[in-house]
Amino acid sequence: MSPHWEIGTASEGFEPVAPRALASVPRIDPYIVWANVTRYRDLGGMPRGRMPIAIEMKQGGETARQFAQMIERNGWQPWIWMSALYRDPPDALEATRFCTAHVTHDFYAHLKSDLADKFERFTEALAISSHVDARMERVPADHAPMREGLGNAIVGVCDEDVAFTHRRFSEDAAGTRTRFQCFWNQNDAADSAAGLGYGSELLKHQMDALLDDARTHAEAARAAGGARIYGFAHHGPAAAELAGRYPLRTQSVDDREAPLPMIGVRLKRRLRTMRDAFGPCPDAEVLDAVRYVVQRAQDIGGDACHALVSLNAGNVAWQQDGSSLIESALDELMDTGACSVVLPSGNVDLARCRGALTIAHRAESELRWPVRAHAVSPSLAEIWLSSDGGVPGVDVQIVPPDGIASAWLTLGDIGKYTRGGEAICTVVHLGRGARGEGHMILIALASTGTRNGMRRAAAGEWRIRLRNNARATVTARAWMQCDESSDETPLAVSSPSRDAGD
Repeated sequence: MSPHWEIGTASEGFEPVAPRALASVPRIDPYIVWANVTRYRDLGGMPRGRMPIAIEMKQGGETARQFAQMIERNGWQPWIWMSALYRDPPDALEATRFCTAHVTHDFYAHLKSDLADKFERFTEALAISSHVDARMERVPADHAPMREGLGNAIVGVCDEDVAFTHRRFSEDAAGTRTRFQCFWNQNDAADSAAGLGYGSELLKHQMDALLDDARTHAEAARAAGGARIYGFAHHGPAAAELAGRYPLRTQSVDDREAPLPMIGVRLKRRLRTMRDAFGPCPDAEVLDAVRYVVQRAQDIGGDACHALVSLNAGNVAWQQDGSSLIESALDELMDTGACSVVLPSGNVDLARCRGALTIAHRAESELRWPVRAHAVSPSLAEIWLSSDGGVPGVDVQIVPPDGIASAWLTLGDIGKYTRGGEAICTVVHLGRGARGEGHMILIALASTGTRNGMRRAAAGEWRIRLRNNARATVTARAWMQCDESSDETPLAVSSPSRDAGD
């Protein structure tokens, strides 16, 4: 079958989930649309079991805790379940609206009925293997006494590459006692983290026992679940050293300068093919990680204990104005006074992944998108639109390197470029969605380096044409995401505007 474009509407584009179910949600996540149009082919295949979602409850509706109680009261656990982080939160977090849940595909069938008008928005993360249990074990209040002079505070470190077995986190010269008071590994397939739903949790006495019994830290890592999971980390320990006030190796330490006690979370690692394409950001796992640090900090240090959280989960997408779901959720947590959260900066060369256009009334502009060959990840572009005159009236047209241009897609359209019945390019133009306050157009390409040539997107210059139909100037900011490479070619190149009538 020769390549061709298909254009549909929001109510037609959500197979294999319940048709038209998502159309009832005011702020749809474009990445969920793309995932379903492509049947999750670029995300590791159709999910089996439960998927984590991050949720913002409606303002003035149920809190996260009330919603968790509603799920249990109505017996909805077979298709939606919430962990103890939200079912049984500390007092400081009882009124929070942001939460996560583990859902099956049946969840989507309930959006227009049981769940109608309950969500402001939600985003879906990559599928995980989760288990449903009832409670989260409490840590004794005297488990980690606060050091005099340091204040009632604990440092939390959330990173894909942090390990409690690293010698820099030992309390003693022999390396048999860790400074971590508890450690949640979201990656562990043992699923032994009571009340959390996935991963495994170790408390300090368990980690100390592993370190004391093992002759080397590599043995401790293997005993804890494997060296790949707990050992040989480099970037995470460096970030944790900075967060936890760790001294240089040549410095002596007295009690007044001793590092703060720590709580660790090893974040869920994304699929290898999605490591550098950050679009489906793991909002749920990141929010769970920070909530875990806050809850355990208050278990250990009491209601007044403040969690200082270093969160190493950067992203080169989003609108970059604080309105994404995860940023709004972290703002809500910090507003409670229970924690402070620090995010990374400077991990990506922004000059290579962004572009900007100003489009006058009735004018057209173009972004040239050089897509690299041999990329095993999908390539993703977010076009964020803002206007001087309210809602941006922008149409979009995609021109692949082989020259078969799409029709102009207007607000509300979903387009897919297919070859042999397989979606190679998906365009989602639904306006204000779950990823931020502004209007966003998502363009998602299949990888250029797959073995199956039928699903391989063409490398080369893809063109994204934008046409302004409104009576006001429009600004378009593009964020491109793809495999990192030593190639210095910019990912987005702007072309000058031209009058749409030319």
